[in-house]
Amino acid sequence: MSQQPAQYGYQNAPVQRPTETMAILAIIFAFVFPVLGIVFGVIGRKNIARNGNNGRGLATAGMWLGIVFTVLTLVYIVVVVAIVASSGMQTAP
Repeated sequence: MSQQPAQYGYQNAPVQRPTETMAILAIIFAFVFPVLGIVFGVIGRKNIARNGNNGRGLATAGMWLGIVFTVLTLVYIVVVVAIVASSGMQTAP
């Protein structure tokens, strides 16, 4: 009984899909200019659904971080305006 050595053949490399550019821009702009993070996140998710590229998590994270930072910025502006308005309303006797 003779055993033949294992045959090693060439295997095809798995196809690596590229990461969606809009998803990368979404996560970057979420920290710099949050409104663009939201826009790029939505566009990136639509592109990923259409072409199957990688980066759905990046697009989703960029979109949500953009939303959170936009809300925090708006709350900050409202608080600052309220403080300025209340300090200007004091009347002198």
